[in-house]
Amino acid sequence: MALNMAALGGAGAGGASATQMPIDASKFPLPLPDWLAGNPLFTAGFGLGVMGAAMSVLTRSAALAEVAFRRQMLMSLEIPSKDYAYQWVMQWMVANRIHGSRHLGVETTYSKDAAGRQTAAFDFIPSTGRHWVRWRGNFILVERARETKTVDMSTGAPWETLTLTALSLRPHVFQDILAEAKQAALAREEGMTIIYQCYGHEWRPFGTPKRIRPFDSVVLDSGVSEQVFDDIQDFLRSHQWYLERGIPYRRGYLLHGPPGCGKTSFVSALAGRLGYNICVLNLGDPSMTDDRLAHMLAVVPPRCIVLLEDVDFAVSQQTPADPSGPYAGVTRASFSGLLNALDGVISTEERVVCMTTNHYHALPRALVRPGRVDLTVYVGLASKSQLKQMYLRFFPGEEDLSETFAAVCEDEGLSMAELQGYFMFFKNKPQEAVANIQAWLDERRKVHQESN
Repeated sequence: MALNMAALGGAGAGGASATQMPIDASKFPLPLPDWLAGNPLFTAGFGLGVMGAAMSVLTRSAALAEVAFRRQMLMSLEIPSKDYAYQWVMQWMVANRIHGSRHLGVETTYSKDAAGRQTAAFDFIPSTGRHWVRWRGNFILVERARETKTVDMSTGAPWETLTLTALSLRPHVFQDILAEAKQAALAREEGMTIIYQCYGHEWRPFGTPKRIRPFDSVVLDSGVSEQVFDDIQDFLRSHQWYLERGIPYRRGYLLHGPPGCGKTSFVSALAGRLGYNICVLNLGDPSMTDDRLAHMLAVVPPRCIVLLEDVDFAVSQQTPADPSGPYAGVTRASFSGLLNALDGVISTEERVVCMTTNHYHALPRALVRPGRVDLTVYVGLASKSQLKQMYLRFFPGEEDLSETFAAVCEDEGLSMAELQGYFMFFKNKPQEAVANIQAWLDERRKVHQESN
């Protein structure tokens, strides 16, 4: 019995020793030395735990090192699509052909002139996603992200963000990019007047920028142009004077007179001489409410003249809500809303407003009082001085003929638009312009008599 137990114990011991087979080192992800692969403690799982902990520490250390590297060695610039610099940088990348990827977006520039000729140009820009570009020896990561779930309610366009990432070894690289993009944008607008119109609750450029109209191309009566220009120049230089005396820093001008005499054209020429742009505010817009009117006057872009044309027809004393149509139930801008927006508690400062009207006497006194209208200018029918200046503008050097032309037309009550239309038929023929003026005036009188 003892022998059997001994034999059994020996067999058990022998069996136990027989089951301790050497570990297969090929099953580990990393090559192990023989002394480690044959270690019984390691094979029991302790070594595997140590290796797992070491790998976890290495992974965590690598992540921390990456974060530290990004914080210390990388810098990023985020530009939202609502910022002016967004379009500047995108146009700068187009102009410099910086896209650095085969995955591109396209911007199409289409134009059609008065003769019907059509032209189209295609510019490639980085599409949404990540792109590596190189500029002046700097490697820059350009990431263009587009929000798909939310859109700009005023334009319907999705929100976008442009993020530039570069090494911080050259900290001025972003300043250089923005400065170059801004300079290029201003160069495109140099010598141009941008016309803004309100879309939703923001001002947006309307059409392409227009060439600055020469100030002397709008011929007003003697001293009128200089009076307005000198007044607005004095206003722009007197910011501190207004602040010290607690006077709201804003200026209002009213140009009134018959149609076609150059009121709106003068505002355009005045903006060009000042280096300003024009914001055209249409008070007759059926979606223009009092709140929207006040908001639009509060967010006027810098260096802009706000133009309110035909203010006598735009707003009446009582404007009921539209009974039907897409603006049903919307109460349009009221007369009191206009007064408050121009000179009320909610009105803003640092603003120049020009209003035009063909019916000055139809305007309520509350609208034209000082504070809302600071300077009233009459732009009337052509005087003898204007007739002469207009003739000399089309036919320089013809002093004698200009005197003859002015004497014939002096009492005819011509508007500047009529004169310009007449001269267009005699572009380089000063003698014929004088010779045919009497017949043209006779025909004009006949048409007026028939229409009356």
